[in-house]
Amino acid sequence: MVFNVAISEKAEQPLASRTLLKGVVVYDSAPPSFAELKKHLAQSLKADEAVVVISRCVPVFGSRKSSLEAHVYKTKQDADMFSSKVILARNQPRASAP
Repeated sequence: MVFNVAISEKAEQPLASRTLLKGVVVYDSAPPSFAELKKHLAQSLKADEAVVVISRCVPVFGSRKSSLEAHVYKTKQDADMFSSKVILARNQPRASAP
């Protein structure tokens, strides 16, 4: 899958021990999964994949773009403490069908 992520805003949130990232994802065919976005962001930011959490990825109607909101935490414990269980479950890779 080919996609490009452009980060437009980066804001430190020291009380939650995280950095907020906002941007746009441009893709060719289908939108990438949260797990693919998480892996791509972790590689580009040189961060551990466990501390990157994708909180929102909303497609823009009529285009091959999505608006992205992600958090990069300082530690894995901070990610578990400040993110909801639903968002953390969305960031896990899907189990393949038997």
